[in-house]
Amino acid sequence: MASKLISVYELESDESRFFSPYCWATRLAVTHKGIKYKTIPWHFGEQDKIKFSNQGLVPVIVDENQGGKWVNDSWEIAKYLEKTYPDQPSLFDGPSGEALCRFVTKSVSLGPLMECIALDSQKVQLPEHRAWLKEKGEALFGCPTEQFCKGEGGVKAFGEKLQPFRDTLQEYQFLGGSSPCYADIYLLSFFMTAYAVSPIKLLAKDDPLYSWRQRMLKAYGNPHTAHGQKGFPESLE
Repeated sequence: MASKLISVYELESDESRFFSPYCWATRLAVTHKGIKYKTIPWHFGEQDKIKFSNQGLVPVIVDENQGGKWVNDSWEIAKYLEKTYPDQPSLFDGPSGEALCRFVTKSVSLGPLMECIALDSQKVQLPEHRAWLKEKGEALFGCPTEQFCKGEGGVKAFGEKLQPFRDTLQEYQFLGGSSPCYADIYLLSFFMTAYAVSPIKLLAKDDPLYSWRQRMLKAYGNPHTAHGQKGFPESLE
C-alpha cells in the first residue's frame, strides 16, 4: 500500500449520497492504485470550494504527494494516476489497454441510467438543488423529467445497452480479463451511482453482469468510510 495521500472532491447529495458515476470512477481508480486518499464532499453551488481548479465540476483530485497538483475530469485523472504512479497496480495494462478503456468510457453513457433513476436522484436533493438538477436534466433530454424517466420501466432498455459487456463477461471474469481494469471500474461506477440514490434493481441474479458486479465489490472490498457512508457495499441487492 502506497503512503501517498490524495484528496478526492466528489459530488454529494444533500442526504450524503454520492451520485456521480464520474466521481465513483475516480474513487475506484485511486483505490485500485492502492493510494491512500480522503474524500471531500462537494455540493451544487460550492464553486469556491474548487476555485483553485479554474473550473466548476467534480471530480477533482489534489495530489498532496506531488506538491498539491490538481487534476479534474475522471478520464484525465485515471491517465494522471497511471503516469504518476507506474509502480502501483495498472489501470490500463499498457497503451492498447488504455485505448480499450477509452472505448468503454465512450460506449457507456449516462442517459440510459438516468431514464431509470433521474427522479430518485432529484429526491435526495434539497428543494433548491432539486430544481437546478431538474432543469439541467430536462435541458439535456429535451422534455420534463417525468417523461424521460421511466423508473423500473427503463431497466430493460438500460440492460440492452450493456449486452456487449454481458457477452464478454460470459467468457472472462472481468472486462480486463482475469483481473479488473479501468473499463471495469468505469462500468461499476454507474451501478454505484444507482445504488446510492435508488431502490431500483438493475440486474437479475442470473445475469452475468450481476456476478461480475459481485466480483468487483469483492475485489475492492470496503477500504474507506467517508461521512458515515460505506465506500463499497458488500452487495448491491
